[in-house]
Amino acid sequence: MAHADLPHWQLDSIYPGLDSAEYRSDRDALGRRVDALEAFLDERRVRAPDEGGDTGQALATLDGLIARLNEVYETLQLLHAFLGNTLSVNADDDRARAELTSLDPLDARLAALMARVTAWLGALDLDPLARRSTVVAEHAYALRRIQAEALHIMGEEAEALAAALDGSGASAWERLHNDLISQRSIRARIPEEAEPKDFSVAELFVALGDPREEVRRAAFDAQSELLERDAVVHAAALNGVKGQTRELVLKRGWSSVLESTLFDNAIDEASLRAMHTATAEAAPTLRRYLGAKASFLGKTALEWWDLRAPVTAAEPQTFTWEEAKAFVVERFGRYSERLADFARRAFEEGWVDVPPRAGKRNGAFCSPVFGRKESRVMLNFGGRLTDVFTLAHELGHAYHNDCLYRAERTLLQTQLPMTLAETASIFCETLVVNGLLHEAGDADALAILEQDLHHTTQLVIDIEARFRFESAVIERRGERALAPAELDALMQRSQREAYGDGLAEGPLHRLAWAEKPHYYFGGRSFYNYPYTFGFLFGRGLYGAYRDDPAGFIERYDGLLAGTGLADAAELAASFDIDIRDPAFWRSSLAVAEERVDRYAALVGRMTP
Repeated sequence: MAHADLPHWQLDSIYPGLDSAEYRSDRDALGRRVDALEAFLDERRVRAPDEGGDTGQALATLDGLIARLNEVYETLQLLHAFLGNTLSVNADDDRARAELTSLDPLDARLAALMARVTAWLGALDLDPLARRSTVVAEHAYALRRIQAEALHIMGEEAEALAAALDGSGASAWERLHNDLISQRSIRARIPEEAEPKDFSVAELFVALGDPREEVRRAAFDAQSELLERDAVVHAAALNGVKGQTRELVLKRGWSSVLESTLFDNAIDEASLRAMHTATAEAAPTLRRYLGAKASFLGKTALEWWDLRAPVTAAEPQTFTWEEAKAFVVERFGRYSERLADFARRAFEEGWVDVPPRAGKRNGAFCSPVFGRKESRVMLNFGGRLTDVFTLAHELGHAYHNDCLYRAERTLLQTQLPMTLAETASIFCETLVVNGLLHEAGDADALAILEQDLHHTTQLVIDIEARFRFESAVIERRGERALAPAELDALMQRSQREAYGDGLAEGPLHRLAWAEKPHYYFGGRSFYNYPYTFGFLFGRGLYGAYRDDPAGFIERYDGLLAGTGLADAAELAASFDIDIRDPAFWRSSLAVAEERVDRYAALVGRMTP
């Protein structure tokens, strides 16, 4: 595919550029708004729990506080979206990086001010205030979550110091890792290419989906060599992030990093345990899929570089960008014309960045642009079936954002936990997959099932490996820093435990810890199990739609618009779903067993 012909996104509707009057105005306004917020807190004596005043005084303070917080954070989010998206597709933009790091002191001040707000809110009785103020009532869920956090703050001075140091600590390590992954390349010769060329991590990842094993193996070896070059630096970054995270979590009174993430993700331990019970039961079924895939490829067991290999009885199905767009819009339209129109808008208004290239981040994501009521979608499109699924997935995130925008939620009302943030993306991806399977003949069905079961395996088995690895790293980081070789060993052990006999006995992807950006997020740990949760929750909602489509679309859009207003259990209950019962998770996974059976039967008939 000619990557030069694929579109890049436009960021002009966010800001025309770093020198634009609009950008400079908001950049300057942010500092003034932080100053005004601090002055307001001082004037209203928002600091200690016993200084809130009487109910009338507290109500006036809270109403004013909500307005100011929404204003400050909307401006900050807009600036971060512009600068972060600029760097995500051009890691060499030193000026954008400098602008982004210049926000660190303001981020730190806001974090310190929020510690004051949290302590003050922790002592308020919100019920009488919510009865007297529509603004407070509409923000009650977000405010109660802040109250819960009040039990886990270190004190104003300690929180201010932690926030100030973060820019030189976990956040700095995270940026370093991102820069290395985006900027580094390796000169390698991929089989059947005339000459060696430079490959980024993102480009090598695309090559891992090539139908030719020699290409996949060469891409895997080149990627491993590239990651190995910076392994010492990646290890230092990981140790820095996890060391800081663990220390702060414990100092704030959480029993563990995992406990703090359960709160962040708006679920409880019973829900996580119920999900893990069901996924452990489903693992042998997915290993059976891996065995069938190995048989099709003429192997007794898959190697790591075979995991993304296409399986097809004909030439691998490929898509031009125009074909991919048209296909997704058509499938969305069979469910909802509103969803199809939204996808058209994203394409027509230049919200999607498509081609892999040097300096661009690996993977795919959707970025909300709250202040403009827009989103941006980043892909590394290679023209394969899996890229079409990814496009549908990321557009689902953008549609979720649009439901929030249309409901006129404020920024404080749109703090989505990851567990719920994946709902629309999985639902949209399922629309595309199920629509394809319904009409496919055997040859096409085999390729579609391959992509679907690969995705399911990643979200059930590979996520389990990542969860095990991160758990082990955090535990051992409490004793000392871990060397690259130790991280390699922990990663391979976690992968072996999760995949079991689904993979060959040879080496696994020991450097996956250096490749995945999720391990380096200073503000969010265990960026893994929420994906499994979101995947199965989205599949469960699709099952509800299939069983009773009447009135579903409006109810579903309402759920998406309410994902910042209630926890996961409450939202699920509105669809008669009990996320604390393994039976729900088993029902979401039941389709995998049916598809593995169909896949294995097709492989048996079509094995070359």
